[in-house]
Amino acid sequence: MKALVVSQFGPKPKMAIEERSIPQMKPGHTLVKVHAATVNPLSGQVSAGIVSTARAPVVLSNDGSGIVEQSEQFNRGTRVAIFGGGQLGITEDGLQQQWVLVENKRIIQLPDDFTLDEGAALPINYVTAHQAMTRVGRVQPGQVVLISGASGALGHALIQTAVAMGARAIGIVSNAVKAGQALRSGASTVIDLSARTLKDAVLEATDGEGAQLAFDVVGGTLMGQLLSAVGTRGAVVSIGFAGGMTASIDVADVVIHEKRILGYDAWLETDADVAHALTAIQKNIGNGALRPSIDSLFHMDQYAEAYLRLGSRQAMGTILMRV
Repeated sequence: MKALVVSQFGPKPKMAIEERSIPQMKPGHTLVKVHAATVNPLSGQVSAGIVSTARAPVVLSNDGSGIVEQSEQFNRGTRVAIFGGGQLGITEDGLQQQWVLVENKRIIQLPDDFTLDEGAALPINYVTAHQAMTRVGRVQPGQVVLISGASGALGHALIQTAVAMGARAIGIVSNAVKAGQALRSGASTVIDLSARTLKDAVLEATDGEGAQLAFDVVGGTLMGQLLSAVGTRGAVVSIGFAGGMTASIDVADVVIHEKRILGYDAWLETDADVAHALTAIQKNIGNGALRPSIDSLFHMDQYAEAYLRLGSRQAMGTILMRV
């Protein structure tokens, strides 16, 4: 089988397609013929050498979809999504290969009306969105939540999850082109940072109250702006740092208004947490509240173009690699 292997991490990682043997079955695992794997921010961070636990050589990607070939738990031919957790694509070979052997607990059977492409875009984005909003942010119906990077794959999942929970989602994007995508995801209002100041726009949209929560996919200088745009006892939940790992905050504003900064890391979730999240996600899939957004599709031999697309930060939805 073919596998895309990163042999050296760094700003210009060494990647190549290699021939490998199909994995052999073992108890508690399922052999899946992979249809598509994501090219997501974690893949970029691992290949860049940012993730300290990762070791090269490794096959990237911690979520994707495929068809069951052999399993003790699932029928042959079952269409599934794979949630790789903190192992696949980091400490174990991930999904950018034609066959993969994964633990049964990482397999999600797809609804009949879901395509395999949509299934590949489902696991990590929606588990992250659900857990960041329920376990960390504790979103309540009627609250106003800000979502940065609102046109991206995770932003899309956060918007849909917030709406499913009865909250009002305000999307934040970097330009007018991305605003339409955030509206299609379900945001009630979209703030274009190329045209408006974030705090003023949020105050205007909330009758001067500010938001109760912000979910920050971008990081960098945007975090401080989000913190200023939440109201008294509001919080920013930091999920990603595609825009930078250093932020500047107004400490007086934090103290006077008792604001909080909370972190979220999907790799700290327990198996029980993930199982609970997947149950809730499948319910919302069933009622039509959640549906992934696909930005682009690349074949394995187009891996360089796929990672360029990821690095451009212009993707509006999930980037997929067909294997």
